[in-house]
Amino acid sequence: MKHKHLIFALSFALLNAGGVFLIFGFQRYGDTVGLLDTIRGFWGKGDFVVFPLILRPLGPFLAMPFEFLGEGAGLIIQNIIFYLLATVLIFKIVDLIYHNKQQALLASFFFVTAVSVIESGLAYLTDMGAWFFYILSIFLTLLYFKNKNEKLIILNGVLSGMGVLMKENGGLGVVFFGLMVLFSGEFNLKEKISKIMNFGIFFLIPIITVQVFTFKYFQFTSLDWYSANKPSNLLDQDGLVLFSLRWFGQFLKVLGILWIFFFIGLWRELREKNQERIKIYLALIPSSFSFLLWSVEAAGRSAFIFAPLGILLGTYGLSFLDKKLGKKRGALMMVLLILAVLFVNYYFCWFNHTITFVDKVAEFLGIWP
Repeated sequence: MKHKHLIFALSFALLNAGGVFLIFGFQRYGDTVGLLDTIRGFWGKGDFVVFPLILRPLGPFLAMPFEFLGEGAGLIIQNIIFYLLATVLIFKIVDLIYHNKQQALLASFFFVTAVSVIESGLAYLTDMGAWFFYILSIFLTLLYFKNKNEKLIILNGVLSGMGVLMKENGGLGVVFFGLMVLFSGEFNLKEKISKIMNFGIFFLIPIITVQVFTFKYFQFTSLDWYSANKPSNLLDQDGLVLFSLRWFGQFLKVLGILWIFFFIGLWRELREKNQERIKIYLALIPSSFSFLLWSVEAAGRSAFIFAPLGILLGTYGLSFLDKKLGKKRGALMMVLLILAVLFVNYYFCWFNHTITFVDKVAEFLGIWP
């Protein structure tokens, strides 16, 4: 069967989604109330002014057609769709870079079972949509460099701009595209500037449209939101030690067990010095660490933007060990590893449901009351 690995990846994703709903139900978080209020506002049934959600209206807007099924049903349905599409994209990206469908299959496993996906991806939130638009932009950028179809620049720009309307990190594909163009040796300076400008113009169209609307009717823009929520405010509130511990903890849980193989994959890449892949990794670094710029709280939802880069290197390290162990022992190791990831990540989500483990450690050490 030609697409058996992708079909298996989607089947696993569906089973995992069933496990998330069965064990955790339809999860609500702090943003849920605001999102539901915004949906009601779109229908004219409540107060539309929900800050800062008026700056990112795409999630509530896409949820509207499904609200007849129940309050918030549209958020759950769109997240399931984005979750499955993101699974396909992760598979395609890894296969596009490494030409290895087994590695692509493992990448999709690690993506759908990540702690942040289990906690937030299928909840009454819009993070799954933002992750989808970011991953989609990565895929479209790689596809452009493969076939040089100029229409992909326009499409990528518009979709990345729409990603910002889902959530700010949904538009980080613009950084990846820009750096990939700058690092490329295929274009001269004039061509690079032209391609980045074309992308940027179409990227800004949906964003500026919403910014003009919110400024006109609410006197509120993204600049107002960022000024009120920059990381320095957190440093004043929690102190440098707790702030750093929280981010380290959230960063750690992005990959979980896969961190071991991440460093093996990084070692392989540094040793092999494949120039094309190195350019991709370098272009991914700024967006992968962008969560440090805007997050209001130490939330794995923001740190999870590192996942595409982490999963690429992690599965490359894992494929190396798989080859070393041989077919039978390698297959056994993969099965045991997937079971271990499932157990650890699900258990962590259950244990960590109300308070981050970093806060528990900080409280025990007396760093935080």
